[in-house]
Amino acid sequence: MKDEFARLIEAVFPGPWGLKKNNQFLMGTLRRGRKLVEGEYTFLYRGRMDGDAEKKLRAVLRAYSVCEEHQRNSVALAKITDVVVKLSSSVGWKETLKVLLRTIKSLISGKFFAIFLVNRREGTIYSILSLGYEKKERELLHLKIGKGLVGWVIDHGKPLNIRDVRKEARYFEIRRETRSELVVPIKVGKRIIGAINVEDTRVGSYTEREVKLLEAFASIAGVVIERARLYRSLLEHRLTLKELEVARRIQSHFLPKKMPRFKGFRLYGRTIPARLVGGDYFNFFRRGRDAVLFVLADVSGKGIPAALLTSFLHSAMVILREEPLLALASHLNHLLYSQTEPNQFVTGIVGEVNREGVVNYVNFGHNYPIFVREGKAELVEGSDLVLGINPDYQYTLRKLELPRDSALYLYTDGAVEERCGEEEFGVENLQGVILKNWRQPSRVLRDLLGEMNRRCGRERNDDITLLGVVRAGD
Repeated sequence: MKDEFARLIEAVFPGPWGLKKNNQFLMGTLRRGRKLVEGEYTFLYRGRMDGDAEKKLRAVLRAYSVCEEHQRNSVALAKITDVVVKLSSSVGWKETLKVLLRTIKSLISGKFFAIFLVNRREGTIYSILSLGYEKKERELLHLKIGKGLVGWVIDHGKPLNIRDVRKEARYFEIRRETRSELVVPIKVGKRIIGAINVEDTRVGSYTEREVKLLEAFASIAGVVIERARLYRSLLEHRLTLKELEVARRIQSHFLPKKMPRFKGFRLYGRTIPARLVGGDYFNFFRRGRDAVLFVLADVSGKGIPAALLTSFLHSAMVILREEPLLALASHLNHLLYSQTEPNQFVTGIVGEVNREGVVNYVNFGHNYPIFVREGKAELVEGSDLVLGINPDYQYTLRKLELPRDSALYLYTDGAVEERCGEEEFGVENLQGVILKNWRQPSRVLRDLLGEMNRRCGRERNDDITLLGVVRAGD
C-alpha cells in the first residue's frame, strides 16, 4: 500500500518529500523541512507549495488514513475469527483464553495485560491470566470489588479509558511506570463476570478504536468462561451436556437487552426461539448523536455451529460498526468466505437511519423489508447475494425515506415460512398483522404469534425475529 501512495504523492508533489505519523517516519526521503499537517500525518517538503497541490495532498493523506484503518480492522477481524474457531475445537477454556490474551497483545499496544474474574460471594476480583507482570506483581492482582479501575468497571459495567493514571484518584498502583490504562467489562447477559485490563507506559495510548476492539474480545471471553461454567456445573450434577442448551446461552449473550433511545423514533427488536437455538441475530449500534446502525441476520445451520457463527458476526459488527455500509458488507462477506465452510452463509440486512428519517441499507439475500405509510404495508424489493458465497461480490446501497408517521419492519424466515397445513403463513398475512398495530412493534409480535397459533398451531419450526424502526408523527 505504501508504494501506491508514494506514487500518488510524487504525482502531486514531484520534489523531495517525507511523511511522518505521530513522529514516526513512514516513507519518502526527506526527514526535515517545511510541514503540512493533516490529522495524525505530517508531510515534509522544501520550497513552495501552491494551493492546488496542498488540496490534493490533503486528500491523499486522508485516503491513506482510511486505508490504514481498513487494514488494521481486517487484521483484527482475522485474528478474532481465529479465536472464535478455537471455541468450536476441543481446546480447553484456559488455553483459549491464553490465545485470546496473546491476540489482544498483538493488536493493542501495551506492556501489561490481564483477565479478571469476580467472586461475588467473597467480594473479590482476581486475575486468572496475565502477561507482562512479574511474580510479586501478579500477587497484587487480587482486589476487593470496587477497588481500583478494574473494580470500578466491574461495579458499574462500563469501560474506562484513562489517559494518565497519575491524575486518576481511582487508580490502584501495581506498576509504577504505568501511565495509560484501558479496562472493559466481561458480560454474560446482564451479569458482569469480570474485566480485561491493558496498561501502557505512555500517556494517552488508547483511542475509541481500542475500546471497541477490547469490547469485542471481552464478548468472546464471556462465551468461553460461561461455556466452561456451564460444562463444570453439568458435570457436577451428572447431567447430560446437550448441544442446544449450551448454544442457546452462547447465542443469547449477543442479543441486546435494551433498545437504544433515538429521539423521534421507536426502535424494537426481539427473537422468539422455536427450538433451544437457531441462527437469528439482531442488534442496534449508535453512530454518534444523529444516527443508529441496525442489523438483522439469519445464520445458516442450527446448534453450536450456528451459535459460533453468530458470535463471529457479533464481534465483527462491534469492530466494523463505524464503517460505511458497503465497506461493512464487503468485509463481512470476505471474512465469512475465507473462514467458514462452503455450506455456511448469512442472509440479512444492515442499515442506518438518521434523524431526518433517511434509511440507507444493504440487503444480502434476505426477505424484503415491509414499509408502512399512508395506511399501506408494502414490500421494499431489491436484494443482493448472501454473505459468504462470492468474496468479490459488489453489494448495492439502497435508500428509502421514512416520513413522519411511518415505519420499517425487518423479519426472518420464521415469520413467513411456518407451515399452516399445506400452505405457508406467508408475507401477506404478516403485512396484515403489521398494518393493524404498526406503531407498537411489541403488539405486532404479540398479534403475529397469536395469528400463527390460530392458523398453524403452537409448534414452531424456525425462530421468529422482528426488528422495527418506527418514526413518530408530529
